[in-house]
Amino acid sequence: MADLEEQVAAERAKLRDTQLVQERARAIQQKEKELQQSISLVTRGSQSVFTSGQPPAAQSSNSTTTNATSLQGSPTTSTDGAVLAQSETEVTEPDDETPSAPLPKSSAQVEWEYLKGVQGASNDAIDGIMEMIGLEAVKSKGVQGASNDAIDGIMEMIGLEAVKSKVLDIKAKIDTSKMQNTSMKDERVNIALLGNPGTGKTTVARLYASFLTSIEVLPGNAFVETTGSRLANDGVAGVKKLIEEVINAGGGAIFVDEAYQLTSEHNYQGRQVLDFLLAEMENQVGTIAFILAGYNKEMEKFFEHNPGLPSRVPHQLQFEDYTDKELLCMLQKKIEKKYTGRMKIERGIHGLYGKIAIQRLAKGRGTQGFGNARALEILLARITDRQAARLRKEIRAGRNPDPMLLRKEDIIGPDPSTALSHNEAWEKLQSLIGLEAVKESIRTQLRRISTNYQRELQGKKPVETSLNRVFFGGPGTGKTSVAKLYGRILADLGLLSNGEVVVKNPADFIGAALGQSEANTKAILANTIGKVLVIDEAYMLYGGSGNTGIQGDPYKTSVIDTMVAEIQSVPGEDRCVLLLGYKPQMEEMFQNVNPGLSRRFAIDDAFHFADFSDDELLEILELKMASQDLAATSAAKAVAIEVLSRSRNRPNFGNGGEVENLLGRAKTLHEARQASLPQSEKSLDIIFEPQDFDIDYERHEHASGNLQKLFEDVVGCEEIVAKLERYQKIARTMKARNMDMRKTIPTNFIFKGPPGTGKTTTARKMGQVYFDMGFLSSTEVVECSASDLVGQYVGQTGPKTKKLFEKALGRVLFVDEAYRLGEGPFAQEAIDELVGILTQEAFFAKIVVILAGYDQDMNRLMAVNSGLSSRFPDVVVFPNMSPGSCLELLANVLKKNHVSFPELTQRSSDVYAELKDLVEELSRLPSWGNARDMITISKAM
Repeated sequence: MADLEEQVAAERAKLRDTQLVQERARAIQQKEKELQQSISLVTRGSQSVFTSGQPPAAQSSNSTTTNATSLQGSPTTSTDGAVLAQSETEVTEPDDETPSAPLPKSSAQVEWEYLKGVQGASNDAIDGIMEMIGLEAVKSKGVQGASNDAIDGIMEMIGLEAVKSKVLDIKAKIDTSKMQNTSMKDERVNIALLGNPGTGKTTVARLYASFLTSIEVLPGNAFVETTGSRLANDGVAGVKKLIEEVINAGGGAIFVDEAYQLTSEHNYQGRQVLDFLLAEMENQVGTIAFILAGYNKEMEKFFEHNPGLPSRVPHQLQFEDYTDKELLCMLQKKIEKKYTGRMKIERGIHGLYGKIAIQRLAKGRGTQGFGNARALEILLARITDRQAARLRKEIRAGRNPDPMLLRKEDIIGPDPSTALSHNEAWEKLQSLIGLEAVKESIRTQLRRISTNYQRELQGKKPVETSLNRVFFGGPGTGKTSVAKLYGRILADLGLLSNGEVVVKNPADFIGAALGQSEANTKAILANTIGKVLVIDEAYMLYGGSGNTGIQGDPYKTSVIDTMVAEIQSVPGEDRCVLLLGYKPQMEEMFQNVNPGLSRRFAIDDAFHFADFSDDELLEILELKMASQDLAATSAAKAVAIEVLSRSRNRPNFGNGGEVENLLGRAKTLHEARQASLPQSEKSLDIIFEPQDFDIDYERHEHASGNLQKLFEDVVGCEEIVAKLERYQKIARTMKARNMDMRKTIPTNFIFKGPPGTGKTTTARKMGQVYFDMGFLSSTEVVECSASDLVGQYVGQTGPKTKKLFEKALGRVLFVDEAYRLGEGPFAQEAIDELVGILTQEAFFAKIVVILAGYDQDMNRLMAVNSGLSSRFPDVVVFPNMSPGSCLELLANVLKKNHVSFPELTQRSSDVYAELKDLVEELSRLPSWGNARDMITISKAM
């Protein structure tokens, strides 16, 4: 009986065991199902998992502090301005509240919380899995090291999903090593943090070091912060000292921000330091963790320095730029922290205005140097600046505004359509003399800005437009004055945070050594954020010639390339760069430098500053005189404008500056005139007379007499004198009728004839003739030969010819033996350049060009290019001098030299007849030189 009962008990026990096994199997299946659900929840991440009852977390901003911090302690939260996620309350205007959606938790954050056993996760499920794999003693919470303040700090930061996931990967490897009971002393934990500024790299570096210390991968908690440039400056000896300090403190981490500076060009000491660090990274495994940070592009070159670097720094954390939603939540945290939750925001921070502000800020996302949290700090400063200005204005108007309320115009700036109605800078711009084309261009720009403002309020994307502009125009046309007003207007509209105008020239950018140009350019651009940067004579940044296609100056090329890299020219960029210069040179630069420059500066939308008209110059003159209590008679003003009109033919006509120079000369002449008067006639009132602006102001009234006197020593010039007298008469008539004589009176001539017939002599007098008519600004004649226009290699002729024409602007250019332009391999290029120049506005009717040579040779030259003959329709033929003219010339020359030869004037004498026959015989010689030979004879006599 007892045996039977034992058997029954055994069967029952067996049955119970079977039931327990079945129950356990069902439990395991349930645990597996729950685990799969958990994994599915993790993979859905931000699409399906949201924080429960908690508002968005805040972010940790990266610090650029380069001072080494204390060796003692490693904080779990940022000491460099990082803001970590905490429970907050939405700050909105009570009567117009827009509820904010909390940021979803990242996949890595969800995974971490499940590892910790929070958010309702079934610890039993994880325990079941652990039992299944035979590791019942290893639980996720507290045993696996899942509870870690440093990782908590990283997980609480906004965004950074890739960073968080990589940190968990590193932790998983360390946990695995612990479970396997293997040593981590030989494990390399050095890491590179890659990304734009303001993404939390410094904060993560501190937390990462703290994490390694907390799990005993590092023996100490020392944390030293430095930079690549500081290490390079300190040299190997300084780095040795730094490492020794960390070792003496018990071990820890060294954080090197902007580590790429160690491998910058021509930084030999930095490269030595990096080579030393490579060895120390290996020597100090288990004692010191090296944490390197920098921008992606620069760090690529950094890792290329030595093939051993990637193995020494096996881990990389990629810091992506923050999304709009993340930036908005970070802005919310900053406002709440600054005003302790008391600040109200029109329509709420997550409402329309907050979103518009962030969308503008985020236009630069994805570009190198995008500021992220730093850009938010600038945005908040601009918002509070606008609020302060608004409050001041309302208080002065007698109102009682709420200082704890941010209104629409504070957040996104004033409505451009109304903001300019009483704007001082805008009104001053409209009051400037002339510049109608520029004013209309600015109006067009502001209309586009106003349209974008309204589109944003309707939730539409703004039409992309850039604040950067190209200014075409000569000196003294008001470019710098307009630039200052333009910047002030943009600042008043909330498009620039500062509005100050900084004027630079190319020399400020160009360095003396490779790498220095880039550094200079970056420094200037960094210092002009929020301001208007004016680069005068920007075309000088072009180091080559468009005709040769050669970019000859690497220092200048580096400036352009750096500008292209640093200037994004996107809406919302807190920067305005203006490139100033002459149109032809600027267009040549844009055609031949980095194509990215054209994308950042729309040359087709350039502001064109035309030279001032005579009426506008008169307005400027009157304005300048009134500001100095000066006056002038009507006749004096007319003479002043005539002088200025002639001056505009010179290269680089100064416009407003030319008026200032003219006034300076007038003051000097007026003082001299006053000094010659009796004391009783002198006056303290300065009233300019015509002679104060031009001593010989009546020259045009005596032009005919001056012409006769000018050619009185030239024999046989009756035809050319008659032609020039006719031009003078036409000029006087058209001037009296206020007509433009430049389109009627020719300025290009062909002088052809045998040698010694007066071509050069006549050409030298043309300067005075055309100066008296008011065409030229100088009587000077620039003489050259064909060889001065032709180069010695391909591409040299064009620039050489143009340079010579620029030198002769406002003068006479006389090209002797011009027929040689039809000879040689590069002569055709000179002719083509000459034909092109004469049709350009910069040269047309502002220079008198005379091509001289022998008859047949000049005929052949005209046949080379049909455009050349059309540019020179006026041909003056200089025939051989008659024997009588030759003897008349001989007599004049001898008389000047006080040599008596009376027979030369006695035309009926036998001696005269004999001399005439002798000259006639000489003129038949092929080498006869007309006047030239007669002068030679006179010298012999």
